Amino acid sequence: MDGEIVWGAPQWILPSSLIAGFLAVVVLWGYTRPYAGARVRIFAAMLKLAAILLLAFCLLEPMRSGTRPRPQANILPILVDNSRSMKLKTGVGDDSRQTQVARMVDEDAEWRRRLAQAFDVRSYLFDSRLESVEELSLCQADGFASSLAGSLQALRDRFASRPVAGVLLFSDGNLTDLPAGEVDWADLGFPVYPVLPASDDNYQDLRITDVSVRQTDFESAPTTVMVSVDAVGMDGEAAFVRLTDATTGELIEEQEVKLGERDEQQEVRFRFRPEETGVTFYLASVFTQADREWGESLRVNSQTDDSEGDAAAESVQTESTQTATVDDKQPGSVGEREAGSLEATLMNNQRIVTVDRATGPYRILYVAGRPNWEFKFLRRALQEDAEVQLVALLRIANKEAKFSFRDKSVNSTNPLFAGLGDDEEEAAQQYDEPVIIRLGVKESEELSDGFPETAEELFAYHGVILDDVENNFFTQDQMLLLRRFIAARGGGLLMLGGSESFASGKFAESPLGELSPVYAARSGNQKLNGPYKIELTREGLLQPWVRLRDTESAEKDRIRSMPPFLTLNQVGEIKPGASQLATASGAGNATAPALIAQRFGKGRTAALTVGDMWRWSMRRKDGSSQGDRQGDRDDPAQAWRQLSHWLVNDVPRRVEVRVEKTDDPSKPVTLVVNARDEEYLPLDNASVELVISPMEGEPLVLKAEMDDNEAGKYVASYWSREPGGYSVTANVKAADGSEIGRAKAGWTSDAGATEFRELQINRKLLQEIAEQTGGEMISENKLEGFAADLPDRDVPVTETWIYPIWHRPWVMFLAMLCLCCEWGLRRWKGLA
Repeated sequence: MDGEIVWGAPQWILPSSLIAGFLAVVVLWGYTRPYAGARVRIFAAMLKLAAILLLAFCLLEPMRSGTRPRPQANILPILVDNSRSMKLKTGVGDDSRQTQVARMVDEDAEWRRRLAQAFDVRSYLFDSRLESVEELSLCQADGFASSLAGSLQALRDRFASRPVAGVLLFSDGNLTDLPAGEVDWADLGFPVYPVLPASDDNYQDLRITDVSVRQTDFESAPTTVMVSVDAVGMDGEAAFVRLTDATTGELIEEQEVKLGERDEQQEVRFRFRPEETGVTFYLASVFTQADREWGESLRVNSQTDDSEGDAAAESVQTESTQTATVDDKQPGSVGEREAGSLEATLMNNQRIVTVDRATGPYRILYVAGRPNWEFKFLRRALQEDAEVQLVALLRIANKEAKFSFRDKSVNSTNPLFAGLGDDEEEAAQQYDEPVIIRLGVKESEELSDGFPETAEELFAYHGVILDDVENNFFTQDQMLLLRRFIAARGGGLLMLGGSESFASGKFAESPLGELSPVYAARSGNQKLNGPYKIELTREGLLQPWVRLRDTESAEKDRIRSMPPFLTLNQVGEIKPGASQLATASGAGNATAPALIAQRFGKGRTAALTVGDMWRWSMRRKDGSSQGDRQGDRDDPAQAWRQLSHWLVNDVPRRVEVRVEKTDDPSKPVTLVVNARDEEYLPLDNASVELVISPMEGEPLVLKAEMDDNEAGKYVASYWSREPGGYSVTANVKAADGSEIGRAKAGWTSDAGATEFRELQINRKLLQEIAEQTGGEMISENKLEGFAADLPDRDVPVTETWIYPIWHRPWVMFLAMLCLCCEWGLRRWKGLA
């Protein structure tokens, strides 16, 4: 028994010492006479002296005193991980970690009964949050997160004013909420005792480590899904990676990969064109041939059982009711396949992928200085694209000088409008006005006055195409408005070549010259003679919206099959920051810029200096038959569509919604909505309604609140507890109730991606927590010894215990035994 010796009657120290000394002298004097052997006399004297010392010792009332935990005064939480990672197993038929822990923390365990005598033992489960439970046997290991850091902090806050002896932790240490930077676990204020197996088991696992999506303007395959696969203990085996539509189950593609060594990831790319725009969900999965055969056998058995069940439904009704709680999963599901799989878990073998393809309608304003073939083929190409709407302003006659004629029969209006009638007189252009026709407008008032003169009208478009238009076509205010449309609105501008394009002497000094990605040609520049052949630069080959083939060799073959062109606008050097994507080569192998693009403010501009691209459309059958096995492939139309999508895809909308999420699945996602008015300035005091639709379940409606730090920004938080795909639709109304617009986005809540990132027990982290908090790592086979030792450790609330040694019967018995032995020895040896 640990403790220290204290004296109950310290005032008797001197008297007892004197009495004991006097009696000792008398005893020693009495045994100095030589009437017996020396050994006998010495042994007899020692017995009597021992009895005297014991009696003198009792006069001081010696007691042993110490401290111990006050019963039930100190709290001892038992914290058990309830996440799905606790279901890992090392082989078929092996117990999972959750089963082993459930067996250890049983209420009838000896170590729990011992701790319950000295401490206030409380049971807690944690996954995405901390939960108090009556019995730890309720642990089902079905949580989608492992918020260990948050749970320990929650215990600290919950018992901030209560004494905590320590926390007994049963977890694998693979937390999903590790704070950023270095963490000082000592701030918890109580020791943590992780309980772990004596050694780590070997396991096999095949998993998807990462999934990413790339969106391009490449029309044939605008979406690329990249799946990274890793394996442990399965070196050299073959695996199959599959991508399916998560809603319909339709197979997109399946590829086979050979697994490498540990931490050697294999990347699989799926290139495809989604059937629908907007938010769609796909399922990426990886499996082995054995998994495929096991799943097929499950489906066959299910079909057999179903056919037999129809014939004998009444006879098995009772039995099926009894087994429904066990065999309630669909054939081939993750739960059933785990039963026959050698993998530690199948929870990390599949991921939901969110693909958010930009959806229209996008509106492009096409302005042409004269009727030409380019508009015909551009319009025909975009008619096949439901996402892009082309609105055109075509000048079919230039303005003429206005004269005053004495002949009253001479009409002042342009003869192109003759015969329209008196009621159309206001709509008829005069001689001193250009004749412009409108095509593709939605309303009769749209563009009725020509090119827009207000931001409200121009900003309704997403892109502008200028084809063979000189500077004088626009007023100075219109050109400044166009510059604002690109720089502030974020729109796109495409300048096409032609006789009037890039040619005016004032072009370089105008806002159009500022918007152009190339400088105007200098007067001394040598003209490049045709015919001209188009060639893509290295940077152009890397841009998906520029090329039309999947491979570089096929693209070069296509370029060689293009017809020569005869019209090329002479321009100067490309501007700093601009990208030269294609060149035109003429006589003598000299080259000039053909396709140039640049960023300008929030938007982008591009210049196509070839003025007769329509020749390519005229000869597309001959050209495509040489470079492509599909002779009827319309490459010019595809090129126009890809160029148009590049022009408008990143243009901001009046209403935009985005999802901000973290790697911690226990944290909510932040839904951010940006609202703008008709001039694309931040819109405040709007009503923002968010409709959240999970893949499975009922939609939920939230209200977004205005952000205090940024105008036109509205935020809301949403906890996606269940894994899967989610889509959000933002409906925005102005303060007066008018409709502003709507936007849609999507995200994936994939808790397994973080939960099963690592399968081995994180001993390093658990050791760090134990050392910084003053605890220690406890081996499972030493749990009984720890329970016996914990009451003797430092705890917040203790009580003093006293053990009176002098009042024990064995003390007097020992003194009497010594005297009796001494008396018996004397009688035996015949001493007086």
